[in-house]
Amino acid sequence: MTSTRSSRDERKNGALRKVFWWQLRNNRVFAVFFGLWTMISMPTVTLSAILGNQAYYTDMTNWEGYTAESVAQLYGQAVYYNLLAFLRSGVFLVLMLYLVVYCCNSFGYMHTRRSVDLFHALPIRRRPLLLGGYVAGLLTAILPMAVGFGLCQAVCAAYSVSLPNAARSLWALFGCCALMTFACLTFMLFFLVTAGTLLDAAVSLTATAVGWPLLWDVLNTTMKEFLPGYVSVIPSAFYTALCPFGAFYQLFSTNYTILTGLYYADGSAITAELPGLGLGSILWWVLFTVALLLVTVWYYGRRRSEHAENSFCAPVLRGAVRFLLSVAVGLGLANILGDMTDSNKVYFISVLVGSLGTYILIQLIWARGFRKFWRAIPAYLLTLAACTGFLYCLYTGGLGYVTRVPDVDNVVSVTFSLPDMAGDTSKECYLASHGVGALDVTYGDYNWGYFMVEFTDDDEQSTVLSLHQAILEKFPGPYLPYGDGVSQYSTVSIEVTYTLANGSTLTRTYYVPLYEDDEEIFSCIAAVQKCDTFQLYDTFYSMNADDLNGVYVSQYTSEYDYDASNYELTDEEKEQVWSTFLEELNSDDFSYDEGRDEYIIETDSEYDEDYEELESLAGERSYYISMNDLKYDDLNAEQQALLVRLLGEADAATAEVYSYGFTVPECCEKTRALMDELTEEYGDYYWYDEDSGEYVTAIPTEDETDPADSGAADSSTDPADGSVPVEEGDAVVTTIDPADVSAVG
Repeated sequence: MTSTRSSRDERKNGALRKVFWWQLRNNRVFAVFFGLWTMISMPTVTLSAILGNQAYYTDMTNWEGYTAESVAQLYGQAVYYNLLAFLRSGVFLVLMLYLVVYCCNSFGYMHTRRSVDLFHALPIRRRPLLLGGYVAGLLTAILPMAVGFGLCQAVCAAYSVSLPNAARSLWALFGCCALMTFACLTFMLFFLVTAGTLLDAAVSLTATAVGWPLLWDVLNTTMKEFLPGYVSVIPSAFYTALCPFGAFYQLFSTNYTILTGLYYADGSAITAELPGLGLGSILWWVLFTVALLLVTVWYYGRRRSEHAENSFCAPVLRGAVRFLLSVAVGLGLANILGDMTDSNKVYFISVLVGSLGTYILIQLIWARGFRKFWRAIPAYLLTLAACTGFLYCLYTGGLGYVTRVPDVDNVVSVTFSLPDMAGDTSKECYLASHGVGALDVTYGDYNWGYFMVEFTDDDEQSTVLSLHQAILEKFPGPYLPYGDGVSQYSTVSIEVTYTLANGSTLTRTYYVPLYEDDEEIFSCIAAVQKCDTFQLYDTFYSMNADDLNGVYVSQYTSEYDYDASNYELTDEEKEQVWSTFLEELNSDDFSYDEGRDEYIIETDSEYDEDYEELESLAGERSYYISMNDLKYDDLNAEQQALLVRLLGEADAATAEVYSYGFTVPECCEKTRALMDELTEEYGDYYWYDEDSGEYVTAIPTEDETDPADSGAADSSTDPADGSVPVEEGDAVVTTIDPADVSAVG
């Protein structure tokens, strides 16, 4: 029956207060346990972090070049991050357990007919009966955390430890924790009110909390499998929009960088990473929680006592949860099995089997059998129709997603990243294949940046658009996720981002299989690599002989490895190597013909096997010139201006640019011969002796020649174990640890 009488205590909110105190007494054991755990463990962990790091951060001999103020700031950050780790692994888990136990103990009466009749027969209206227990649970969860945060601040103050951004960071974090506790408790209460049994409530709550983020992850993966160039269009906030537990956990993992106003001794700014929620997330969780609480109170006021032990309470909610899980499991299973078999037939069968199996399983749990199962068939057909419509949309190109290319007149700038391969045999493409056409920059103490090439010139943007169009021709529709016969090991990555006139961006990332007859796309890649802007990002144009670090020569065959390097070159030798290399690099005869070897696939080949090393490269020597990193002052005027535009003047002045070395191609015969001469006395030959199970090295004597011309690789080589005999007197034979071999493969 439904009670309509109010409490005999006619004072305002008197009934709510009585229920509140009664629920506190009823749950005092659980509340005391959680409160003591939180109030004791949080300051204890903070104190342990302070004492454990005190010796390290107070000894200034460990911090040469830092001011005492900056070290104190780093000390506070270390203590703060220790507390965050404990909140994530300790307090959060215990809090969730407490909320589950509290809700079951306080509101479990709704799921047993005898108890619900008793509670609803009490002279108390439904609203105070529900909200009294709700407020008691909320306060017993939040107040211990408030005390714990206060004690943590007191401990830090006692030891003069300054937390990031003063004390506001702790109380901002507490505010976020309180908000998410509010959301989690309301979320649990909603399912308890709308379910007929505790089992149904647990299934619905778990299915929503797990199925919602799973659904978005599966949808994102499905679109990536179908649509060439797809870059996630699903905001990360969607994954936890209906899952406060996941958002609560991410609270301790999501960082927001803020300036502290402090600086290191070298003038670079100190930053502190503080976890928290953005303004949009705070507004969402406030509105979501308040709306959910209002719906819960409204539904409880109309909930019949007969709904207890009834498996068909709130059928609309059940249908939504069932749809959510069926779609997520169906598409997820299809992605797994389709990827394993590389078969579209298996993929679509898996969608059908996975969604239907999940639908039947949930119906069996809720209906306790096949009773009235036929009534659920139309709902499943609706679920299957939704999956079919979604997949057909992807099959036809995602409503124009694949073929969408902006008009050059609407493009403000284009950011592009090409694979480290040459478009043709020219010098510009050779340099682009080594420097990848981008600056790799380190600046300050914590930050490093890899900058993609940005084109703002209209002609260069048209060149990029031509390459984009050429790439799209390699992906004609209709679009299917599997069965193209191309291995992931045989593709290269090409990424492009357009900034449009209306302020929006369009980003695509392509994994392109390149074949022997793809001259058109290679020509388009070469055209992009030869653009002045692309070349500007390569540090080669700021290098000279003084930046040369050393030379390295290696060779790998099935019989032995050769390793020779010289990083002790004199200034004269550096100048000789660099000038010889530049002479051949700038000559009309320069022809770089090694850049495509690792990427080109035969047109008629099916890549069913994993990537195999090209046999054509075995036995050839590899020549490498190592270069030093460059400081800002080492760059030419154009590249300095580029760095200032990318970083700003302050960071650019302290920037260090990583310098890629150069693999010397075969056409640079003079440079290779000079490198052989400079490394000849430092070369070692290695091979693996299967009898001893160890690597063996022969240190060449003055008159020793290449093993290919000596007994090290002659017909006397034992074909059974692949080891190479060494003639006594020609070399000194030693055994080395495999970990010490610096060039294998």
